[in-house]
Amino acid sequence: MYCIVSHEALSLQVYKGQHRTSGKTVAIKTIEMHDINNRGVFQCVAQEQRILRLIDEEKCQFLTSLLCSFQTEDHLCLVMEYAEAGNLAAFTAQPGMPLERVRFYSACMVLGLQFLHEHNIAHRDLKPENILLYGDGYVKIADFGISELGMNFDTITNGECGTIFYKAPELFRGQYTRSVDWWALGVTIYELLTGIVPFNGTTTLEIYVIIKSEEPKYPEDITEDTLSILVNLLKKDAQLRLGTGEHGTEDVKKSPFFEGLDWVALENKEIQPPFIPERRPHEQPEAELELKTEVKAKLWEDTQWGLDDLKYPMGSSSDSET
Repeated sequence: MYCIVSHEALSLQVYKGQHRTSGKTVAIKTIEMHDINNRGVFQCVAQEQRILRLIDEEKCQFLTSLLCSFQTEDHLCLVMEYAEAGNLAAFTAQPGMPLERVRFYSACMVLGLQFLHEHNIAHRDLKPENILLYGDGYVKIADFGISELGMNFDTITNGECGTIFYKAPELFRGQYTRSVDWWALGVTIYELLTGIVPFNGTTTLEIYVIIKSEEPKYPEDITEDTLSILVNLLKKDAQLRLGTGEHGTEDVKKSPFFEGLDWVALENKEIQPPFIPERRPHEQPEAELELKTEVKAKLWEDTQWGLDDLKYPMGSSSDSET
C-alpha cells in the first residue's frame, strides 16, 4: 500500500487498496481522529460521507461514490472508487488539450453538477484537481468536504471556501448561491484549454482584484462556441451568469458549445470517450499489490461488511470491535 495524496493541514491521506472479493482497486481516504474532534472538521467529514452515500444510492456515474467507511483507533477511513488515471490537473501542465476532450470532460462535469444541484448541493471547490479520470475515459467530480447542503437555486450562503483561482467574485464577499459552481466550471474549461488559469497574481489580494475587475485574455484561435460559454460562465454578476436560475443546468446544456451532444447517451455512458488513459507509470499492477500492516478497527454499524470484503491493513474480522 502506498500514499497517493497527502494533506498535511488535516493529517489527511489517500491510499491505494484492493477489494478482496472482487479484486477491484479502491482509494482509501484516511483522516486522523484528533482532527475530527475539531467541530468544523467533523461537520465537513460527516457532510462528505452523507453526500457520498447519496451518490451511491442514486447511482450517479459522474460523481465519486462511497464503497464503505470504517473507523480504526486513530483514523476514520472512507473507501471510494479509485481513479486509474489520476486527476485532470496532471493534464494542465501542458497547454492545448484537444477541444474534443475538453468538451467531453466539461459535459461530464455538467452532469455531475446537475445531480448535485437537483439535490440542493453546492460543490464549492470544483477544479481540475477534483476531477478524476477513470480507465474507461470518463471523468467524475470528487471531494465533497466543503460542499454545502440545502442549496436551492436562490439559496444564499456565506463563509469563504474553495481554492482562490477558482473562486467567483461573490465568494470573496461572503454571500453567494450555488452559481459559484458554474463560475468554477468556466475557470476549469479555460485552464484545460490553455494550461493556465484565467485569473492569476502573486498575492491573494492581487488575485481577488483581478477576479473582481479584469476580464480573461482569450486565445486568438478560440472557437466562437467556446468563447461564448466561457464569457457566459465567467460573468462577474452572478445573476447574469450562465447556469444561474431554477433551470440553470438545462441552460448550460443548451449552450452552442455542446451542440450535437446526445445528453441521454452520455448519461448512460454510451458515448466513446475521445481519450482512453494508460496506467500511470508509478503504479504497480494490481496483482502485485500487497497490504500487510495490521491494525485494530472499530466499524460503523452500517459498514460492518467492509472489514470482511476489503483487503486493507486491518487484520481479520475477528480482530475488530463492534
